[in-house]
Amino acid sequence: MPNCITIFTNMAIGQASDLSHHGCTCRATQAKDDRSDPFSGVDMTDAVHNDAADSATKPFVGQMSPVAMIRCEGLTAVFCGVAGLTVVYLAVALMLGIAPLTLVGLFLVGVFYWTFLEYLLHRFVLHWEPEQPVLKAIRKVFPGHRAHHNKPSRFREDGLHMLKFFTWPSLFGVLFFWPVFGSLPMSLTFTAGIQIGYLLYEFTHSACHFMPMKWNYAAHLKRHHAIHHHRDETVNFGVTTSIWDRLFRTTWKGRRASAA
Repeated sequence: MPNCITIFTNMAIGQASDLSHHGCTCRATQAKDDRSDPFSGVDMTDAVHNDAADSATKPFVGQMSPVAMIRCEGLTAVFCGVAGLTVVYLAVALMLGIAPLTLVGLFLVGVFYWTFLEYLLHRFVLHWEPEQPVLKAIRKVFPGHRAHHNKPSRFREDGLHMLKFFTWPSLFGVLFFWPVFGSLPMSLTFTAGIQIGYLLYEFTHSACHFMPMKWNYAAHLKRHHAIHHHRDETVNFGVTTSIWDRLFRTTWKGRRASAA
C-alpha cells in the first residue's frame, strides 16, 4: 500500500511540474505583480461593496473555465494524487472480497459523510483563531484560512503542499474506520468516498470564486459562500451543501437578523 501511495504521489508531482508547458501563466503573472487581482477589469462593486443593493444576491463574479481554474488554483496535483489514491483503495477493497453493491453504497455514504466533516472543519478548525500562545502553536499545525478571507480572489499556494498534507489523514482514516466497520475493505471503501467528497469540495470552493455558476443549485452554493465572505463569516460554513448549516442553524438570516 505505501508503494502505491508513493507512485501516485510522484505521478501527481509530475503532472504539476508540467503546468508551465500547458499555458498556465496565472501564478507567474500574480507573482510578478503581487498587487494584481485575477478580477482586474471585472466590476466587483456590486459583489463586495454595494450594501444598498444587498450584495449577497450578486456574489463573486467569475469567468474561468473548469480546466483553467484547476490549473491556476494549483489543484492538478491534488486531483491526480487523491483520485489515484482513491482508485487504489477501491481496487484493494474489491480484491479483498467486498461485494460490488456494498462498495457502491458505502462509497456514496462516504461522499456524504465528507460534507459533515467539511462543515465541522470549516467552522471549528479553519475559523479557530485562539489568542493564547499554546493554542496559537497548535493552530499553526492546521492550514491557515485568514489570508483567504482577506483576499478570496487570490490564487492559492502550490497544490503539492495540499496533497502532502492530505496523505496522512487519508491513511489515518483507513486505520480509524477499520475497527469501526470491523473490515479493512469497508474501511478502504468508506475512506475512498470521503476522498472524492473532498475533491468535490475543492472544486466547488474554487468554482464559487472563479466560475460563473449560473445553474440553479450552483448559483445557490455560490451565493451561500459569498454571504460567508462578504456578509458574515460566522455563518454559512457549508460549501458543497447548505444542509448542515440549516440543521445547526448557522444559515445567514438576512439583513434584519444581522442587525439585531
